[in-house]
Amino acid sequence: MNSYVADFYRHYRLDRFIPANLLGHFTLQRYEKGQPICEVGQAIDSLSFLVEGRAKVFMPMENARQLLLCFYEPLQMLGDLEMFEAQPRTVTGVEALTACACLQLKRTVVIEHLADNPVFLRQMCLSLGRKLGRVNRNSALNMLHPVEHRLASYILGTASRENGKPAEFTGNLTQIADFLGTSFRHLHRTLQGFCTLGFLAKTKTRYTILNEFALKQRAAGIFQQPCGLDE
Repeated sequence: MNSYVADFYRHYRLDRFIPANLLGHFTLQRYEKGQPICEVGQAIDSLSFLVEGRAKVFMPMENARQLLLCFYEPLQMLGDLEMFEAQPRTVTGVEALTACACLQLKRTVVIEHLADNPVFLRQMCLSLGRKLGRVNRNSALNMLHPVEHRLASYILGTASRENGKPAEFTGNLTQIADFLGTSFRHLHRTLQGFCTLGFLAKTKTRYTILNEFALKQRAAGIFQQPCGLDE
């Protein structure tokens, strides 16, 4: 067994709801920045726990655009929504924003050893309840909050952070406009406004974050999924 598996298992105290005798069934899957963790319609054969990195969750639309749903940070459960379907397939896309790692437990193991475990099922219910609450909240926020609030949250959620360097934000603006449900022109104007206010500084194709506190005030927690499972 990979030693990192045991380290993550202990660090996140997964023994609270997954017995230690199943530890040997876990595998560790790593993803590079920009790599899909799962794609819409993909068959699900494992329950996954995001234990390292940040990821974005989105819904592809029929018009080829994509709508941002939320950001994930550890500890988040992936595949819980679909796990007990007869033929489970993912209903949203998840992409690594940074290098990510997931602990994975085969669906067959979950069904055989955990499907009747009330402690584990309670965790599943909590995870699903939080996701439902996030969907309801973000649906309202997407309709009621201006683009500048949604953009501030997106910048904070996707910014690249390296030790000793200011956080930077970059990306395909056309795609980001799709994610935020706005036009390219409106997005560009809003970014220019952030620069004028001193929140950002543009250098070629990148934006350096100068005032993270001001962005957090505008972000209002939009797109943020509560981290962690029940203590």
